[in-house]
Amino acid sequence: MQDRRESINEMAALVATVSAGSFSRAAVRLEMTPSGVSKLVARLERRLGVQLLQRTTRTMHLTEAGKFYHDRAERLLEDIDELERDVEGHHRHPRGRLRVTAPTVLGEVLIMPMIIAYRRRYPDVAVALELTDRLADIAAESFDVAIRMTDRPPESFVARRLADDIRKVCASPGYLRKHRRPERPDDLAHHRCIPFLTPSGPTPWNLRRTPDGPVELFTFKSTLELNNISAVHQAALAGLGIADLPGYLIEEDLASGRLVSLLEPYVSARRTIYAIYMASRLVPAKTRAFLKVLETSFQVRRSRPVDDDH
Repeated sequence: MQDRRESINEMAALVATVSAGSFSRAAVRLEMTPSGVSKLVARLERRLGVQLLQRTTRTMHLTEAGKFYHDRAERLLEDIDELERDVEGHHRHPRGRLRVTAPTVLGEVLIMPMIIAYRRRYPDVAVALELTDRLADIAAESFDVAIRMTDRPPESFVARRLADDIRKVCASPGYLRKHRRPERPDDLAHHRCIPFLTPSGPTPWNLRRTPDGPVELFTFKSTLELNNISAVHQAALAGLGIADLPGYLIEEDLASGRLVSLLEPYVSARRTIYAIYMASRLVPAKTRAFLKVLETSFQVRRSRPVDDDH
């Protein structure tokens, strides 16, 4: 690597000397001494074993080999300058390809509108959004940002808090007309509950037995278990039972009365929505801009007046 840097310095000294017409004027451009420029050119000639410049007390001009070397060297230095400008532009101005992963339903409902806003604002960035409920390997799969709902963000990455994962225990008015409304979490044992099914079994619900009590895990017998949160949502709307659903998914349902929120004082937010990315001193502009869009969008959502008691 050191030899390559020295070669580039020697190359730059020759090209600057030819362009400026003298070592002294080239030295001004390169912010060196004339003797320093002369030594670089001489070292280049020794290394190549060929004379590149014919020097007299009054003039200097390229030899045949010097002209061949100079023309190629000039193009190479221009390519290096262009490469560095492009890389600098990637750091200063959002461009390139942004890879994002997010949970399926959260991605569909919340993240996709933010992706649309980001693309409209930064058209030079190509976005690849992968919606999946598996835990993607951020580093191995080269994701720039991963959106995750967790109470334990990975310590080896940067995790920016975006919002709380607010949960709602809810049911349709039709279900509540046929079944007595639960007043306490223990009442759920006498209701039809619709748990979210994972490979390890139905997901317990995080509830408190008293409004100020510790969070406990509640499990229920069920005749309907679904491994997709959108399917659980549809089942609740259809009056098939009580469901534990993310607040972002059912905002409109609560506002319109299609679903009714239950057990509000006993429901606990146990997870946080994070934007997770690789730790780096120089975060690319495309990533910084996307994080800004995420934070601004979630901040706007938090500031909207919402009546949680529907």
